[in-house]
Amino acid sequence: MNNTFLILTVLLIVISVAMILIILVQRPQGGGLASAFGGAGGGGTDTVFGGRVGDALTYMTVIAFVLFLGLAVSLNLVDSRVTLPESTNDGAAIEAVEPVDSTTPASETE
Repeated sequence: MNNTFLILTVLLIVISVAMILIILVQRPQGGGLASAFGGAGGGGTDTVFGGRVGDALTYMTVIAFVLFLGLAVSLNLVDSRVTLPESTNDGAAIEAVEPVDSTTPASETE
């Protein structure tokens, strides 16, 4: 396996987990985990992200999605590279095999 493919796969997993956590922190219409960061409730100007928690989480979601999409496309491009093996495990060269003509019998028994 290619080192680039491995690194991109690990980054994709990290970005995926981060995006899941960012989405879970966002509050739906009625409230949610965002209240732990001051997104719901009274005032909220002295919170982690300030008074505009919804906007910060929206920007983080968009950035995480763009990174996720870019990594997914990059992984596809890295994986789709065609690499032909030059030799087999025992060191012998790979030879092309021509198809057998199936219209002629293998042996004549007359």
